[in-house]
Amino acid sequence: MELPFRQIRIEQANYRGIFGTPKTKGSKRSLPIPKGLVAPLARVCGHRARTDDERLVFQSRHGNPLSDSNLLHQHLKPTGLKIGVPWVNWHTLMRTHATLLQAAGASLRDAQVQLGHSKMSTTLELYTVPFPAQLREAVENLSQLVTNADEFGQIAGGTPTTVQ
Repeated sequence: MELPFRQIRIEQANYRGIFGTPKTKGSKRSLPIPKGLVAPLARVCGHRARTDDERLVFQSRHGNPLSDSNLLHQHLKPTGLKIGVPWVNWHTLMRTHATLLQAAGASLRDAQVQLGHSKMSTTLELYTVPFPAQLREAVENLSQLVTNADEFGQIAGGTPTTVQ
């Protein structure tokens, strides 16, 4: 199966086996997928039991939605224990996704759309974590902009000084 637009459309929500509309207006969205994921995803989608318009990307062998609690307790938690992160859960994965998007150069608005939040403040306050190295780089970049450091000589302590 070819995925021509390299995106996944989120049009419905499923909570504990019950389909409905997404929680917020922002939850109904189209998300881009990376080129490297297209072929593997097409293989998974090609083996689906269900062929009607209610196509699920991931489903049970009977074509039903996967259970979030079963996935958590049978796969995610045991894997977390094996790799030394017993605290891993769905919220952890969402925070990691939002934070890595930010580190990759995406805007807060991009992360908000990816996570389907109606308010940017939810994404900012609950789902993104600052990276100290990224903050250091931003401060250095700001310093370059403000001081025109490339036009100044550097003294031993690293403080810009004008060249006479």
